[in-house]
Amino acid sequence: MPKTIKNLVFTACIGLAACGGGQSDRSAVTTPTIPTAPMLRDQTTIPIGVALAVGSFERASSIRYSPQASQLRNLAAHEFSSVVAENVMKPEFIHPQEDQYNWSDGDYLVKFAKDNGMQIHGHTLVWHNAIPDWMNNYTGDWEAMLTDHITTVVSHYSSDISSWDVVNEAFLDDGSVRSTIWSTHISDYIAKAYLAAHAADPDAELYYNDYNIEAMPKKLDAVLNMVSDFRNRNIPIDGIGFQLHIDRYWPSTTQIRQAFSRCVAMGLKVRISELDIRMNPNNTATTLTPELAELQRQRYRDVITAYLETVPYDLRGGITVWGLTDATSWVTGYYHMPDWPLLFDANFQRKPAWTGMSEALIATP
Repeated sequence: MPKTIKNLVFTACIGLAACGGGQSDRSAVTTPTIPTAPMLRDQTTIPIGVALAVGSFERASSIRYSPQASQLRNLAAHEFSSVVAENVMKPEFIHPQEDQYNWSDGDYLVKFAKDNGMQIHGHTLVWHNAIPDWMNNYTGDWEAMLTDHITTVVSHYSSDISSWDVVNEAFLDDGSVRSTIWSTHISDYIAKAYLAAHAADPDAELYYNDYNIEAMPKKLDAVLNMVSDFRNRNIPIDGIGFQLHIDRYWPSTTQIRQAFSRCVAMGLKVRISELDIRMNPNNTATTLTPELAELQRQRYRDVITAYLETVPYDLRGGITVWGLTDATSWVTGYYHMPDWPLLFDANFQRKPAWTGMSEALIATP
């Protein structure tokens, strides 16, 4: 077990919580206590990221509108070196009407990141979910519409965002192409999306992002076959994002290593893009017991170690956890059962899971 770490209270007056955007700070007065051990961002030179909620529609967890916004900003800025928008850069929120873009929340996140020396990863340009009604009901030139959307968003952030999830979740677990409005209306839409993103920002790194590719070989086959096809046609793609929404049992560390290795063998950059680890997949627990917390510490340590030992330094796109605290994770609402999948508890305190990740970062160069 890790040694006990003394806590200290640090206050918002440090200034790392400060962020522009013209919003008054309506957050609570109290601030979290944070241990004195080195922050995750200081334990490695690769990007250590977190997905952040920003919009008013995700008020409970928003770094802009939540009653605990300043605490959320403090924690994110101190522990992490990279950020990604959990939702506000998805088409439904950033492009709500054909002739209207909502830059406010995305710009707020970018300013927050820049003020705190953090990288920004863009998520996501093309997905089968989070599509505005006007896109679903579009009757014009679909290819021109999609190209315009990608070009406008990437160009707007080209000076600030250096990497993008261009296409998200385009394949089913059996390796077949998912049927979406994009596949229905645009032939070869995935390739065309990457060409548009590259044209808008030739310097940006372009990723394909998906879930279960660490555990479903046919799905990863489809992704890597797509990459091979792209290379034959000179279509740019730099890396693969492994979401890694996993649990205490599944998949095995061996499976994860094998999947990473297949991408490395092709010279692809690898990101752990949306990491969280469910500890109650069978709905048998009502609280995170010390025993479960210790298993989660080991699981985080093993997964991060697998990444660092399998992916060489120059192909590491970084590690991002999907949310800040257990209290605001998407997991509990989606699965309708209690769970504790992240590194920090509802009181902003580091969990043993944080220690497991730290142990792996410190131990593996």
